Amino acid sequence: MTLPANADEAAAHSRTIRYQRDLARRYVRNEMGCMVDEIAILELAPDRASPEGTAAVTHLVAKAHRESIFLTIDFSQMLGWRPHRFLWANLPHEHMLQLLPEPILIDGVVFDPIRHFRNWVSLDDEHKGDKDSHRARICAALADSPGSSWKEMARQLNAADLTTHGGRSWTADNLRKFMANARLAMAGKVE
Repeated sequence: MTLPANADEAAAHSRTIRYQRDLARRYVRNEMGCMVDEIAILELAPDRASPEGTAAVTHLVAKAHRESIFLTIDFSQMLGWRPHRFLWANLPHEHMLQLLPEPILIDGVVFDPIRHFRNWVSLDDEHKGDKDSHRARICAALADSPGSSWKEMARQLNAADLTTHGGRSWTADNLRKFMANARLAMAGKVE
């Protein structure tokens, strides 16, 4: 997922980025500080930093005043996640402050980031567990289509509101790959 680097624009697309933006702004306001700049980065892998994330942080540090404090939200302690040391390595540690996640009001509703992430993990696990039944539904829907082209079968699935496991529309290309993997899975060679 690609998000705008502007924190306000990114916050319109991601509840967790909005949460982090609001928590950081609240902290700065309570400390009577001045928020000079903000960036939004969505890093999906805690075991490495993306080149885009690294470049954004490096650019932010390079243009910042030497006395600037760099705020991050540290979810690692509360959720048992690994800290994002690869991204944080680009920040001057003596000027870095890690805020702990805590529930705050967003649009009049309490947003609890810990509960949010735990629910997300649970839903993601359920989604992954549904792979076999999804594969069976797609194969059953195509059982009456022998000899049809990949494009025709993709059109048929889309017309029946059957999406990919990730919720996307079918194309000839992703259906061909899906069916190759489905054949291997049914033969017991992959999950």
